[in-house]
Amino acid sequence: MVEPEDARGTIRLMIPPLEADSPGKAKPIVRARAVARRVADFWPFTWLGLALALVASVALVSFGFKRLDLVLLVLGYGGAGLLLSSTLLVVGSALGLGLWLRRASFTWRSSTFETGVPVRTGFSLPSMWWLPLVQLRWSWEVPDALPVESSSEAGRLRETVIFHQRGIFESVTRRLVVQDAFGLARIVLTHRQLGPFQVLPHLGGIRRLPILTSLSGGEEFPHPMGLEDGDRVELRRYVPGDSARFIHWKVFGRTRKLMVRVPERALSRARRTVAYLVAGAHDEAAAAAARAAIEEEALGSEWQFGADGSPEATSDRTEALHKVMTSSRHAVASGSGMKRFLAEVDPRGPAALVVFAPPTMGLWLDEMRVLTMRRYGRVRVVIAVDAVHEPDRQPGWRRVLLRPAKVSGVDRTDLEKVGRALGRLRCEVVIIDRVSGRILGDGTHLSSPWRNAA
Repeated sequence: MVEPEDARGTIRLMIPPLEADSPGKAKPIVRARAVARRVADFWPFTWLGLALALVASVALVSFGFKRLDLVLLVLGYGGAGLLLSSTLLVVGSALGLGLWLRRASFTWRSSTFETGVPVRTGFSLPSMWWLPLVQLRWSWEVPDALPVESSSEAGRLRETVIFHQRGIFESVTRRLVVQDAFGLARIVLTHRQLGPFQVLPHLGGIRRLPILTSLSGGEEFPHPMGLEDGDRVELRRYVPGDSARFIHWKVFGRTRKLMVRVPERALSRARRTVAYLVAGAHDEAAAAAARAAIEEEALGSEWQFGADGSPEATSDRTEALHKVMTSSRHAVASGSGMKRFLAEVDPRGPAALVVFAPPTMGLWLDEMRVLTMRRYGRVRVVIAVDAVHEPDRQPGWRRVLLRPAKVSGVDRTDLEKVGRALGRLRCEVVIIDRVSGRILGDGTHLSSPWRNAA
């Protein structure tokens, strides 16, 4: 929480990744903490205020009244008066704000937002500039949020948020803090605004993707799992309804049996593409790539999509984007729905398989190992990253004494581990930088082991 800085800014909130609900929340100790927190929210005195009350009491009673120390007597009365006035102002402002919130109604400026982009939500509160010493700020409690700045604009505090995690949310619970400028008194109110609203992964520089198709069914490579649309080199007995132009007359002349030419089962470019999004750590860029593939029709004309948390296959664009957003809550069971998804789509015929995967090691690689052992042909894996940085090579004593700077993106070592694992599984890897939209499959920003794996 940060104090107001000027009178022309907005309230900015940074939303970290959501965490799954803990089963321990139902325990009595957790409930006791929640009750204690609610009581502390309505207790008007802060620790600094209580310390001032103690010092003022000692100055008045022990020195002012008993020893008639006029200096400490004035200081004691001043401290007590400051504490009393600050408390009355804060309590009155909190009561007025609470009554105003009961009557006020707020509407979302939009029902769809994007991660990583500052957006106005439409929520605003009076800045209370007319009340001396009173400050108002707030943060998001559900889903979790971290405030960055809070300042007023035209006499009102207007909310701007930056989402870090995709998802679909039914409501937002805000934690409003009313306190004085000295930090002596504080009261916390909660406000719940109903949704729903949805947050899509920001595309960044991923505006166009290569056509994500591969070998499936067609004309060039004979295979018993292919479709019957290769060259007509196979023969079978004639049945009523077959075209006469496919009758093999030379065979009929030798054997006096009608035989027709039929196409062999073969493989060529896929006419059907199935895609699956694997949730996991640092998967926002992969989700953005999946969104781009769906919206830009990079999966071809006939496609089906599934994701962790909702592995049921769909060909509807809106439903597929819904799966992309809801997959963020299933990062723990990474890749667990892939087997169920393939069991649904494989019986419908040969298809190219595209997997959108996070750039970190996880359980999804075990699922990929089982998948590649049972599936013909290569699987195309799309890995998207926001940035690739070098591992921290500082000595141990420097890491202990100096706080390391937070670096966004993925460690190159982790990315290379994923690349080598997929290389051993003979997967076709496509690496995309979400910031620039550039394909990094040539290994420009990675070491030679990655180039060999990719």
